[in-house]
Amino acid sequence: MVKNVSENKRLFINLMASLIALIVNMGISFFLSPYIINNVGTEAYGFISLANNFVNYASLLTIALNSMAGRFITIKIHQKQQIEANKYFNSVFFANVIISTVLLIPSIIITVYLDKLVNIPVEIVNNVKLLFLFIFFNFILGILGSTYEVATLARNRLDLASKRKIEANILKAVLLIIFFSFIGSNIEYFGITTLMVNIYVFIINLYYTKKLLPEIKISRVFFEIKKVIEVIKSGIWHTVTKLGQILSDGLDLLISNVFISALAMGQLSVAKTISTVVTTLIGTVSYLFQPNLIKEYALDNKEGMVKYLKFGMKITGMFSNISLCFIIAFGLSFYKLWIPTQNIELIYVLTIITLIGAIVSGVIDPLWSVFTITNKLKVNSIVTFGMGLLNIGIVYLLLKTTNMGVLAVAGVSGVTSVIKNLTYAPMYTAKCLRVNKKTFYPVIIRYLFTTIIIFVAFYIIYNIIDVTSWIRLIVVGIVCGIIGLIMNYLLLFNKSEKSNFQQLVLSKLKKN
Repeated sequence: MVKNVSENKRLFINLMASLIALIVNMGISFFLSPYIINNVGTEAYGFISLANNFVNYASLLTIALNSMAGRFITIKIHQKQQIEANKYFNSVFFANVIISTVLLIPSIIITVYLDKLVNIPVEIVNNVKLLFLFIFFNFILGILGSTYEVATLARNRLDLASKRKIEANILKAVLLIIFFSFIGSNIEYFGITTLMVNIYVFIINLYYTKKLLPEIKISRVFFEIKKVIEVIKSGIWHTVTKLGQILSDGLDLLISNVFISALAMGQLSVAKTISTVVTTLIGTVSYLFQPNLIKEYALDNKEGMVKYLKFGMKITGMFSNISLCFIIAFGLSFYKLWIPTQNIELIYVLTIITLIGAIVSGVIDPLWSVFTITNKLKVNSIVTFGMGLLNIGIVYLLLKTTNMGVLAVAGVSGVTSVIKNLTYAPMYTAKCLRVNKKTFYPVIIRYLFTTIIIFVAFYIIYNIIDVTSWIRLIVVGIVCGIIGLIMNYLLLFNKSEKSNFQQLVLSKLKKN
């Protein structure tokens, strides 16, 4: 499916680097999360996720500009139009400087009156406000540095982006341990640490831009308001899409806090730690295919895009179904070892519910990039926004008429996500690429069949082996991972894709 050996190697390098970065992040999160919970409590821990959700809401003001910047800049670079690439880069950069300056004032106002907006236990009001203040500052820094993240995408050096993530996660863990061990167990230190880490990331991104894109120069001479307007006009539908996503699952912690309790919010936040890892894994693997998809589009190679998309769907699906099946089969055993003092039965159920949507999105995720690459965002935005409104309406109705509580908040978005992913996403992607609307369904059906077989195998293992220690869980995880890889190889991939894998492995073995 990959066009030549060099692209094969680049995909392999990017994939390995991204997985290492994700494993490091997972390892740090799994060690630090119970450490933080034990130090600050479940209720306070929930406010860390809530603060990040507030940033998510604020990103609606910037996403129209920054969501499409990489697309425009990368296409111009591939088309050897350096002046145009500079114009897009500088126009977006200076627009971000203005936006960052403007957002300072509302960030401070929200922080001051935060206890009027959400339920905060009296004893930690000041700590939570400081946490939000530092998270907001970090968000503003992220806006300033977002343009510099384009370099690794444009040059298909996502391995460097993964290296940066590994360094940042290790630095974050070290700083948090230092703060909590030697200074105090207050949640605002999480915000301070996040800000310090992202200052480091900003500097590294600046270095990568100078190294990978030496033709890009920061100068007001290249600034053109019409470029800003062009990017925003394309990206405005990303804002609508983002709003729909927030309505679907981005308000769950806020709704839990306001309509149920701070404790319910904290429990859902812990459950979403696992689902966030899975969705991050899916997004990380899916993102690896974007550079070549953009390249194929820039070269007007529709057939190449379709083949590469199908290959990407299978690769992303492979990592998705292995992780999902393992979590569903061994999740309760994991929570007994990870957070034994919490309400693990409820948190396990919440975890499974929050993962419902990921069962299908694991194979669908690469398709979403097509709307951005082809600059056909309107229909997708309207559909996503409509599903978000439907989700909010159903959750509100269930909270008012049933005793489901936090289960309703967690579950509705998963069900609506499955419906959207199985119907609209594959068919509209096919329409954007002007191919048969059934083009991607054989891959989806094959993935779902493979996933069922893998889950049955994992569940049999779960009933045979009693997991009572971390060592046993790790060993079982490795065994299940190997079994999952073999089953995916045999059932999910076709003959040519298997040959592709064999060539890649043999080339790496010969090199070594």
